[in-house]
Amino acid sequence: MGQDSFPTKVASACLADYRGKRILLTVAHATGDQGDWALQVRFAPQQNRTLLRWLGAMNFFAIGNLGSSELKRVDLSFVEIDPSVTAYRQEIDPTKNTIKCETPITVHALTLCEKPDPNDTFGFCGMVLPAQEEHFGQRYFSGEIRTYPELSFLRTEGNYHVFKLPFDHPGHEHFEGCSGAPIINSAGIPVALVCSGCDKHDEIWGISLAAYKVPIDLALDHAAE
Repeated sequence: MGQDSFPTKVASACLADYRGKRILLTVAHATGDQGDWALQVRFAPQQNRTLLRWLGAMNFFAIGNLGSSELKRVDLSFVEIDPSVTAYRQEIDPTKNTIKCETPITVHALTLCEKPDPNDTFGFCGMVLPAQEEHFGQRYFSGEIRTYPELSFLRTEGNYHVFKLPFDHPGHEHFEGCSGAPIINSAGIPVALVCSGCDKHDEIWGISLAAYKVPIDLALDHAAE
């Protein structure tokens, strides 16, 4: 967020209930600046503004070994949030400034154990192509909600799962804002978070959640002490 409380960067995330806590997971290359990040909760017509929930300090991870002092940043971050927090997907009528319909965003039941089944299908959803516009002295933020179903699992490379798009990769700019979105299986369980892709081979890369179960567990245990 900027000093005037207007978005300066956008990313997607996964809301999940895990070990009796509600957490928000996303990717570190989006939140790595430790900026003033907030969760978009809903548009409030009576106040003519979008309500946000500030997240506070994020948790980050790094990988190292005893033979080197160098640490490598893991492309994963998360923060614990109040379990009562609910965010909404809304369809808004801009001509009447009213909400046509809304539904709560899914809060996933997370296991951090699920690995991709090559016989399963996968998908993800995010707000892409973020833009800002000026109208009658007011600034407006917009984007497109897109769903990408029918991904197939190709392979795992290190701590990343690689998926095949069911269509030609349209270019990385078309996925801007999707980083951090959960890649879910047919049962609705997240197995990875979108972090990158390969336009030459029509691939989407997601960082494995199961690979970081232990450090996430340790971080939650430490926060509870």
